[in-house]
Amino acid sequence: MRTAERMTERKLKTLTKETACGVVPGLYVSPRSLADGTKAKYFLLRMKQIGRVFTLGKYPAMSLSEAFAKAADWREKALKGIDPAAEEKVLKASLSKKEPSTTENVLTYEKLMFQWIDFNEKRGRWQNKLKTREEIWQGFFRNHIPESLRACPVPELTAEMFAEALGEKWQTMIDTPERILADTKNAIDWAMRSEMIPPMINPAQVTGGKLGDLLPLQRPECGHEPALPPSRMPAFFKMLMEYALSSPAARCLAFAILTAARNSTAREATWSEIQQDEDGNWLHVIPRSRMKVKAERLPFDRKTPLSTAAMELLQTMPRVKFEGQEFLFPSIYQRSLSPITRDAFPRLIKRMHDRQRKIDGIGWVDPEQRSKKGEPRIVTLHGCARATFNTWAKDGKRFGHEFFPKDVRESCLDHRNEAYQCAYDRDLAIGEMREVFEAWGKFLTQEMNADQ
Repeated sequence: MRTAERMTERKLKTLTKETACGVVPGLYVSPRSLADGTKAKYFLLRMKQIGRVFTLGKYPAMSLSEAFAKAADWREKALKGIDPAAEEKVLKASLSKKEPSTTENVLTYEKLMFQWIDFNEKRGRWQNKLKTREEIWQGFFRNHIPESLRACPVPELTAEMFAEALGEKWQTMIDTPERILADTKNAIDWAMRSEMIPPMINPAQVTGGKLGDLLPLQRPECGHEPALPPSRMPAFFKMLMEYALSSPAARCLAFAILTAARNSTAREATWSEIQQDEDGNWLHVIPRSRMKVKAERLPFDRKTPLSTAAMELLQTMPRVKFEGQEFLFPSIYQRSLSPITRDAFPRLIKRMHDRQRKIDGIGWVDPEQRSKKGEPRIVTLHGCARATFNTWAKDGKRFGHEFFPKDVRESCLDHRNEAYQCAYDRDLAIGEMREVFEAWGKFLTQEMNADQ
């Protein structure tokens, strides 16, 4: 009997057709188009033995691990002659007859998180952010936290529940699981201090807590971001631009490289930030609140001169406006506009890497870095846009450009290290920065033909 390959969260997110999930015979995930025009994915249990198809739940409200558990349970019951769907219907009916006030007053995990966020925002935390903490947590609940955990009363939360919900993500995602658990720990501690819940061992505590013993030891690679040697960048950029016509992620990655931008600086860019100065030169003017170095240290907004190559890229791009939002690189989800997600870039670069490896047997990897398994690490947006740029900019004789002073290079990267430098800075050296970015754009595009 042929067994289907085990479904993963990463594969599940990109599915476009019905696929077996593995592990439990008959468990499938089925993408569907709904009446309102949106798309959804449902877990189905196909029982050929009894001629039934059970709908288990909708992803991501039901997590993959929950689907495996429910499918195994329902399959066992169905083979014994029990109708699990009818059983669940009876259970839900009995629960709905309970006094509404008893459930409304329960402090669930989801309610706690939004109450904690509201409390801290009223005190002035997390100001000047493009996305509010509430919006961030709406995304966490939508994409990463199963319904069973969201609706669980806080005193009943356990370390095992968090390990089950986030264990797989803990091994594949660098920031998100840590941010979820750090905020959760702080919220539960706050609830205990405020006497909203009785004293308990915090189930979201990783270091020194039970959850730290339950989570996998394996974590994603960290350290310096993998980057290409500058000599390979023109070939990489040429291939990248082949994807740019149809891929917003490719356009965003190209823009980030051309402007030596950080990930969020490029992803969250808006058309209103593309401005002309008094001489008619184009700039990307970014509010200081959106930058890593904040306004309390520098009293002016970030201005990145746009090279000829950067402007040619922008002139080929569609302009999408929705409810007042005009992101350069938008993602449309459930009729709302938001910046393109971080996950888009690793997927794009992996496709480019696989294609290049077929050509040269190497691919787009950092020659100096190895993973824990000893394998070359595939390059990243941050590595190529900033580390490769800096290596190129500081070595004019090697790469055929004029000498660029260190202060100018650091301004291009929006670096401020010394206290006196911040104290005396009143504006950027826009003219000299423009020369750097113009030379960088010509270097990147040297292998491109006129059509590109």
